[in-house]
Amino acid sequence: MEFIVFMIKHFAATAYIVSKIDGEFKVLLHKHKKLNIWIGVGGHVEKEENPKQAVIREAKEETDLEITLVKQFCIQEEKIPKYGKEAAHLHIDFIYFAFAKNPENIKMEEEYGWFSLKDLDNMDLPKEAKYASQNAIKIYT
Repeated sequence: MEFIVFMIKHFAATAYIVSKIDGEFKVLLHKHKKLNIWIGVGGHVEKEENPKQAVIREAKEETDLEITLVKQFCIQEEKIPKYGKEAAHLHIDFIYFAFAKNPENIKMEEEYGWFSLKDLDNMDLPKEAKYASQNAIKIYT
């Protein structure tokens, strides 16, 4: 007998935010406290929002940066493991590239950094995060 498992799905939105830091275009990544990986900034889409509204809100809440969306890069499905009392689930994640004019105003609680293309080459990132980060920067180079 074969069992089919249906996972709960959540809509999410993520921004790979680029800014010019010390004369070089860099992307903002943060170390996700639950997943322990470096990724872009984002979160769940609320019931009254569309993904664009959600990613702008999440960026402001998490970083205090005002961002301009540059393009929607892709939509990807991500398996999110069980964490505490939260069951494993899937994220249907709308990935955007964005630009921040005021990177010096950043305020984040989680560990973060601005990374160049060269930095990204030497980082152990999930392949989707590395690909999105590199492509976000390449818009400007």
